[in-house]
Amino acid sequence: MTCAVLSTGEEIIENLRNENERTYIQIKLNLREKIWELFKSGINTFWVNCEYGIPLWTAEIICAMKMYNEIKLNIAIPFEEQTTGWEEEIRNRYYNVHKAADDVEMISTHFENKCYENADKYMISKSDIVLFYGDPQSRKYVFEYTEKMGIPFIQI
Repeated sequence: MTCAVLSTGEEIIENLRNENERTYIQIKLNLREKIWELFKSGINTFWVNCEYGIPLWTAEIICAMKMYNEIKLNIAIPFEEQTTGWEEEIRNRYYNVHKAADDVEMISTHFENKCYENADKYMISKSDIVLFYGDPQSRKYVFEYTEKMGIPFIQI
């Protein structure tokens, strides 16, 4: 079974607002626990867009799990130059998970207004369940699309 992992990016804003590394660590621990729970329930393939925050952290967690488990990481890149403007350390983490990915799909060769939405819908269409971090109202199309496709939606 397959799971798409999506986020609004609130986890980054939340951490900056709190200026508290404990918030960041707690979010990652909760995410790792949820991914492990999904894996133990039969989800063995995960889709992410590798945006910094929940998607990249998920990819890193799955890469660590791959050492001891039969689990797959798939990446849907919203557009080719996604990492332009990123800090070098984060960009390196992005490229490291790409090396370990089982499948990488580029949704658009250049930035377009809906490239992230298109990547999200692509991942959802390939999934049996969606794991979503943040307020679904801020990305209403995700909730509406999962409902239209009849795919279960888990909010964390």
